Amino acid sequence: MKLEAEFNRIEEVAAGFNTHYEVFKYMKGLTQDLGMNAFLLMTLPTVDIVEIGVTKIITNWPAEMVDFYDAHNLMIDSPVIRRMLRSTSPFNYDVEAINTNRGEGKKSTVIELFNRYGMEKGAYFPVHDAAGGRGAMSISGSRNFSMTEMAKLLFIATLIYDRLSQLTLNEKHRPIEFTRIELDCLRLTAGGKKSNEIAKLLDLSENAVNNHIGGAIKKLGCTTRTQAVVSALRLNVIRV
Repeated sequence: MKLEAEFNRIEEVAAGFNTHYEVFKYMKGLTQDLGMNAFLLMTLPTVDIVEIGVTKIITNWPAEMVDFYDAHNLMIDSPVIRRMLRSTSPFNYDVEAINTNRGEGKKSTVIELFNRYGMEKGAYFPVHDAAGGRGAMSISGSRNFSMTEMAKLLFIATLIYDRLSQLTLNEKHRPIEFTRIELDCLRLTAGGKKSNEIAKLLDLSENAVNNHIGGAIKKLGCTTRTQAVVSALRLNVIRV
């Protein structure tokens, strides 16, 4: 009964998400509660997609890690992606073990990259949405999960991905128009720049920068810069 009550609670929480940022906060908290370091919610790539930056929906992977991953074409022949495309079963992974049969150059590169960010182990949970689109959730850190944890996390992944699909569909039916300056300010904010730094780069006053960012925040239906950046990245409004 205790497990059933917990699953019912998770279902209620997932159904109550109204924005991608709310999902981001939930996943960040879940990852921390599990003693792990990173999470990723992604769509599984088609044959013509070779960058994880295109497939990610929500993640707290560092931007520089995503850039490095894509710059070194690490999605191509990825054993993790290949396994998820072949099966819908969740699985624990060890970055060194799962990359054993990769070419030596990519093998050492990907192992060093994931170790650098404390993501040497974890699990992937393949999921799908109501339209048949396939995706996955991953949680990474320094350990693997027990069978009980895997079952619970697969349930969470299924609910979260379904809710994200609904939110994304709603957003796609709500086109948003931004000015060039608003997009520049958002992009630089996502890159970690503060208002005074953005003002110097764009030759604007700091007050003007704040006004442009404020306008973008309102258009995205957010209340903070962080929320706006997460939403803009999700909608592919900006790339960093």
